[in-house]
Amino acid sequence: MELCIRNKWISLRGSSEIKDVDGNNKFKVRGKFWTFTRKKFINDLDDKNLYIVRNKFWTFFVHKAFVINPDNTIAATIRRKFFSVHDRYFIDCKYGKVEITGNILGFNYHILLDGKEIGHVARRISLRDSFVLTIDDNVEDIPFFLALVIAIDNITDQRREESN
Repeated sequence: MELCIRNKWISLRGSSEIKDVDGNNKFKVRGKFWTFTRKKFINDLDDKNLYIVRNKFWTFFVHKAFVINPDNTIAATIRRKFFSVHDRYFIDCKYGKVEITGNILGFNYHILLDGKEIGHVARRISLRDSFVLTIDDNVEDIPFFLALVIAIDNITDQRREESN
């Protein structure tokens, strides 16, 4: 399955559109207007909350984000080492050992589950943030992996702001 994640042109909250390759809406991402942790909600088309993504408030040599279930339990913790030559994220979750590795300059990532590649994320050249998530058809919880991509984008944005 291939999904296009694209920030909306005008959004005070950091909301995004999620469409399939045919341009059909698949999911919604809503951000909060004022939040230090870049909180975002991944919803289905009926506005049912599937996951919440938010960054850790303080970063002491480790950037972290969380994917949270609708019942406020943590579904995943995403960690990125503060000093790293390559972009590498380690995810603690119910699906096993998930690792996302990539190119820090091009936002081009490989999603590995227990050492096997199950997906790929690529940045599209655009005036607004735009990514393509390609994930194996046998993956059942697509919104979870979509939430991981949103979480990594949040961490990347936070790191960019910290460096300015």
